[in-house]
Amino acid sequence: MTTTIEPAADVEAPDSAETGIETLGHANRFAVWDSEFRYDGRIRVPAGVKISKVEYAYYGRDDKSYVTATVAPRGQMGTSEQYEIIDLTFLEDSDVITFTLRGDLNVDAAPEQNQYSRTYRLGVRLSLNDGTTRITHVPVEVLWPHYNADKGYAGRPFVRLPYDTGWGGSPNSQAGFGYVSDNGYVAEKLIVDLVNPRQDVKDVASNYSDHVYWQLLHEDGTPSRLTPDPAKLNVKGHQGGGTGDKRILEAINLRDAGDKPGYYRFLVWPQSIDTASGKTSIFSWDRTNLEDAFQIGSIYYRYTATGATGARFSVVPGGPPDVKLSAGGPVGYPGVRLSTDDGPVPVHTVQVSLPTGMGLAFVAEGNPGYMLTVLDGDGAAKHYPGQLSADGQTLTFPKVNLALAGKTSQSIAFVAIRATDPDTTGRTSLTFQIGTETTQSTPIEVGAR
Repeated sequence: MTTTIEPAADVEAPDSAETGIETLGHANRFAVWDSEFRYDGRIRVPAGVKISKVEYAYYGRDDKSYVTATVAPRGQMGTSEQYEIIDLTFLEDSDVITFTLRGDLNVDAAPEQNQYSRTYRLGVRLSLNDGTTRITHVPVEVLWPHYNADKGYAGRPFVRLPYDTGWGGSPNSQAGFGYVSDNGYVAEKLIVDLVNPRQDVKDVASNYSDHVYWQLLHEDGTPSRLTPDPAKLNVKGHQGGGTGDKRILEAINLRDAGDKPGYYRFLVWPQSIDTASGKTSIFSWDRTNLEDAFQIGSIYYRYTATGATGARFSVVPGGPPDVKLSAGGPVGYPGVRLSTDDGPVPVHTVQVSLPTGMGLAFVAEGNPGYMLTVLDGDGAAKHYPGQLSADGQTLTFPKVNLALAGKTSQSIAFVAIRATDPDTTGRTSLTFQIGTETTQSTPIEVGAR
């Protein structure tokens, strides 16, 4: 009988980051064994607006339950239903939020008769703290992992989507999706496991696999200098769900290669040959066609070179001594300490956020109101006015001179806050985001008298 290979559904036109969710990449094709969701996206929001809730279509259908992912610290690389904010860029009038999402799925139903795969239209929904909601959908092609000519299951070779902890990798097997590298170095993250359901089956086409092609592709469509063209990688093909023949890519360094910062998709094209002729099989995935690629990983490379956007600097908790606050008590001034060995550092946008549920509020002092104070190494102060977000949780200060003018400069930055709830007690801190650097402030004791 004739075997029919169903292609993946056409990809929807990408949403705009300004009005929806821009899809950077996602796990687009995998076997029913690997029913997992991986998604990387970006949104542009008004200054100070944050993501309050992330959900996705657990069953691949909008008329069934959406699962809520919990937020995890950047770089945690967990294995639960989680999302991470992997980059936050402050513009003059808006913020750009790049995030990665991971979790389990239930999209492992067998395809219909004479079909090799089933395609799901999988939704991602974001709720923002300004009360708005954004949603997008991506196609996910779920492959049947066995060869059965009588049922029309073609048995094309495929690569698996690593998950949990049983495949190797560091710190887990799925850390290579949404991985953030500040210096461009990536090791023990990218895993290739090549399955050929026809492997070693006699007298059939496509019955031997021993390699794939792979490529890192930047979000703007240009390839990494490491892989200007899809590169061959020898991987032992096998039948079955074991992972003993997997291949973990050797360490790579995007910075050393001269690659530009940004988001890179890890794309793989599985290959097979017909042993009778020794030629590449028509069941191989075409490495000249992006639609044929399996995305099984992603890297967000955040390195900023000295001289491109100014010298690098560090920011750590500090400023005035530990702050003790109580309702009706005096104002406190939590802050951060900044330093550089590269100076001078140019102006940056500074964003300061309150912790939730701790009964704290920013205090407007002087004219025109909310202020960020920066003390240089000699103790001289400069004040920068800020804009309070609609929910009162975040202050944004544009074009702040961080007073890091020399090669080895130090400075302090802080804001004014007060306690508003007499029943709230505990230890907490503010969050300072300065350019791409994030840290907590001076510790704050709430309820101290």
